[in-house]
Amino acid sequence: MAGDDTTPLVRNGRTWTCSLVLSISVAIIGCSFQFGFQTGAMGMTQSYLKNATRLNASDEMAALWVSGLPIGGLVGGLSAGVIADTVGRKKCMLLNNIPLLIGTTLMAYGVKSWIFLVGRIIAGFACGVATGVAPMYISEISPVSVKGAVGVSHQFMITFGILVAFGLGYGNLLTSFPDYWHVYFAFPILPAAYQLVLLMFCPESPNWLYYNREREDLARAALSKLRGNPERADEEIDEMIKERTAKGDSVMVSWGELFSSPNLRLALFIGLGLQCAQQLSGINAILNYAPEIFKGAGFDNADLATVITGAINV
Repeated sequence: MAGDDTTPLVRNGRTWTCSLVLSISVAIIGCSFQFGFQTGAMGMTQSYLKNATRLNASDEMAALWVSGLPIGGLVGGLSAGVIADTVGRKKCMLLNNIPLLIGTTLMAYGVKSWIFLVGRIIAGFACGVATGVAPMYISEISPVSVKGAVGVSHQFMITFGILVAFGLGYGNLLTSFPDYWHVYFAFPILPAAYQLVLLMFCPESPNWLYYNREREDLARAALSKLRGNPERADEEIDEMIKERTAKGDSVMVSWGELFSSPNLRLALFIGLGLQCAQQLSGINAILNYAPEIFKGAGFDNADLATVITGAINV
């Protein structure tokens, strides 16, 4: 049937089922996009919030607003793996909407600058969890043949969320009516609602069901729904069984060996170096202070330059 969520959309070895597409969209819209929007939100609004609203904040408080998101994100990112392994990827995404909506409400309500700051930190925690669980979930539900392409969708939606945040704060939109900035910071409610409504139709990660809960029957059922083909589900379950058997014979690496072994140390330093280079490149400063940077550089339309930067980032 055309409306069956297990109907294959493509029959060329890459079986995109409605269930798979829905599950990916729910994860990247409800998690990845949210992180992107919250990251880009302060870039276009902080000057207006400081001077034209009842928040009436100092430069120091505005700097704390910007820092609130990564501070909360640090805690959320470190917690994501533990939460996802404990309750499952699907329930982790579901529960993560609680701090996200609390933080969004505090920012949108915005009666005092410190309340706005608390909202940023809480939303940051949710974003940290989201950026941990979303790529984990979409990687575990995707076929091997498209796993790389699906993984890119997470980063794409982050950059798209930043672009949307820039676009909704462009030009005179912030001054279009007095309460627009409340609506602006309430916008994340829409992707959260999308995820809350549709997540119930998405299967749990087969990997989590098999490896963490040892429920082969439920993992097989989830794969059958995602692949639209019980035979392919059986093949992937067989691969999981082989992988688990191989892991049972493997030797665990200690923290000391991670640094003492030349091969492991090289891989570790490369990974750490890439992450440090990303942060030290200054991209976060550009995203959060782009209008001020372009104004200082003499641009006549700093907002347009900021939106173009967001578009190039995508």
